[in-house]
Amino acid sequence: MQTLTSKATSINRVKLPAVFRKACFRSDVILDYGCGKYTDHIRSHLAGKEYLPYDPFNQPDEVNRATHNAINNAIKKRIPVDVVCSNVLNVIDDSGTIRTIAEGLESLTATTGGTAYITVYEGNRSGIGKQTGPDQYQRNEPLSSYLRYFRNATIKNGMINVSSKKC
Repeated sequence: MQTLTSKATSINRVKLPAVFRKACFRSDVILDYGCGKYTDHIRSHLAGKEYLPYDPFNQPDEVNRATHNAINNAIKKRIPVDVVCSNVLNVIDDSGTIRTIAEGLESLTATTGGTAYITVYEGNRSGIGKQTGPDQYQRNEPLSSYLRYFRNATIKNGMINVSSKKC
């Protein structure tokens, strides 16, 4: 069970996370899993697409509920959903929570035909996780080490990609 929320690591008000420049979005619906506090700049970048922010620690319940409802609607209507999970897994102090998130991302992309793009901050790459603040954690693991949480994923362009389709 995750014991540290790493809520305070959400600091990017204007800097676009690199994943949004690197990903090859084929869907018009983009789920930003663990989006953090600040999403206006991301929404602007994705103009013309339906941007669905989700973050249990940084978004209000009504935003998370609206995203959940929109995802259910996309599933019902068989609309592909692409997923971004940017620098989320690396701040989770519990491997079981990471596995649950990974399974959920894989399930969503398999169900809708979308693609998930996962990035992590690798820290010092030692593989030795540590608490970095009062409610913060850093795993310090290289990107490749996160593949163990996924059944069907590859690394391409500095991201973990979960998809059965080529971009």
